[in-house]
Amino acid sequence: MKKLNLYSRYLLAFLFTALLTQGCKREEGYYATPNIDEGSSLDTYDYLKTKPGVYDSLLLLIDKLGMEKTVRDSNITLFAVSNSSFQIAIKNLNDVRKSKGKNSIFLSDIASGKSLSIVDLAKAKSDSAHLDTMVARYIIKELYKSTDFSVGEGRNIYSVRGDYPMHGKRLYADAQGMQNGGSEILEFANTKRSVFVASWSLTTTNSVNIKTKNGIVHFLEPNHVFGFDEFVNRLTFIPPPTNLFKNTGSEWFVKFEDPNAVDGSVSAGEKFVKVHDGNALTKFLATFNPDRNKITMTWVSAAPIVSNVYTLTSANDAQARDPKSWRVEGSNDGENFVTLDTRQDMIFESRFQNKIFEFDNDVPYKYYRIIILTNRGDGLFQLAEWTMNFKQVYK
Repeated sequence: MKKLNLYSRYLLAFLFTALLTQGCKREEGYYATPNIDEGSSLDTYDYLKTKPGVYDSLLLLIDKLGMEKTVRDSNITLFAVSNSSFQIAIKNLNDVRKSKGKNSIFLSDIASGKSLSIVDLAKAKSDSAHLDTMVARYIIKELYKSTDFSVGEGRNIYSVRGDYPMHGKRLYADAQGMQNGGSEILEFANTKRSVFVASWSLTTTNSVNIKTKNGIVHFLEPNHVFGFDEFVNRLTFIPPPTNLFKNTGSEWFVKFEDPNAVDGSVSAGEKFVKVHDGNALTKFLATFNPDRNKITMTWVSAAPIVSNVYTLTSANDAQARDPKSWRVEGSNDGENFVTLDTRQDMIFESRFQNKIFEFDNDVPYKYYRIIILTNRGDGLFQLAEWTMNFKQVYK
């Protein structure tokens, strides 16, 4: 009888424990993510190569932008961007290019910094540099698992080039109707150097915590647009051509066809020097006689130099004072000038508007001058800035 009672007590204890365990079982749909999902003996670069057709575009850029050593040897966290992310970004870019009458361009063209698809060498180099900047933001210094982003509102992390501030935050996906009951994901953000979260650009991962020989990889969602919201803007930006006026030893002269016109006679603070001071907020102001109306502005370089671009910037008021027609000339002796460019019936639609004018020239000249032939009809002429410039083009 005593043995039976002892057995009964053990049986009851077992049943109670089983019921307690069953009652505390987590609901279905909750998946606790381990610190490291899987590991690889390969470095991060070689690990990406084991997934052909998925990360080829990222590897292409890593190669062309000289980042392979960093991805192989450094302790990094990579937020891996898939081929589809690049495809979306390139399509968006080419849609904009098509709307401007330009041919489509490919990722390898942009990365090269020198392509027949981009005729402006300065623009090609600039685009490659922009691409380098954007790729580097997905490659983070130091090792970060998902749990490293679990405190508070996440943490700031920094790119391998330029220490650009990105941000990571741990979240949980929903599963089987249970909010936040799914697997771990990371919210990855471009902070744009802003403290205001509303200004950030965000994306998320679909897999995290892949340990490689030298780093940790988190895979971004395939619908993420590479570059966040900066890709198209950066690659449609046209950098200004090189301003040749910055050369040392330069001289400037102004000549009025009207014998009664004198530099500074209208306003002592708005002389010819203001048209080449590099400040669009100042201006050159002069009388402009419609009967004897030419104004000749001359720049003398320290040595003969090639120019194939010039710029004019409208001043702050009275569109009627803007230049309307003019002629640009070059010379090596200051006496015999050749015509390089002529413009007629030009309009500056807004104030402080900078317009770029290109012309064919590969001859170096010591003297460059612009002769203002007519303005928009006022008795005064004004101009904020004039520059002679150069840009490299493919032949």
